[in-house]
Amino acid sequence: MSWEAVTAVSTAIMGLVIAVTAFVGFDQLRQLREQRRDSATVELVRTFQDVDFTRAVGFVFSLPPGVSAAELRAQGREYEEAARLVALRFESLGLLVFRRAVAFDVTQELIGGAVVTVWERLKDSIRETREAQDYPMWMEWFQWLAEQFMRQDRLQQSPAHVQHRDDWSPDH
Repeated sequence: MSWEAVTAVSTAIMGLVIAVTAFVGFDQLRQLREQRRDSATVELVRTFQDVDFTRAVGFVFSLPPGVSAAELRAQGREYEEAARLVALRFESLGLLVFRRAVAFDVTQELIGGAVVTVWERLKDSIRETREAQDYPMWMEWFQWLAEQFMRQDRLQQSPAHVQHRDDWSPDH
């Protein structure tokens, strides 16, 4: 075998090694992104199992849709703090979904209905706060997230226990 042939074979092998290395590297990056997303989803679930958050959601759910800032204040400090806690949690969640740190579909299935329901109750109060504070970005990601779920008609979708009654098996 001539040196030219050895060089050609070596170059081809080197190119193949580089291509395989690049492929493996990209696959590892994809897996890392999936792992980070899965970890973020687990953390998301934990934040919604927090006792204070659960209690706050109960307070907010008891409010009528479209409650004004004055009406919210009239309910008392507990209600105001509950509304702020829930809204801030959903604000953070909206940004995480937008940046794709957590999956939209999982978030919608897990808490989408609650996001829309809370938004419907607090939107007037939030808008009044934006105007009063001259801060149009107040709860911007919460609103964005609620609007995404409303576009999907989240509250009109069948609940999971109905939708997946017959199409799921632990064997799959």
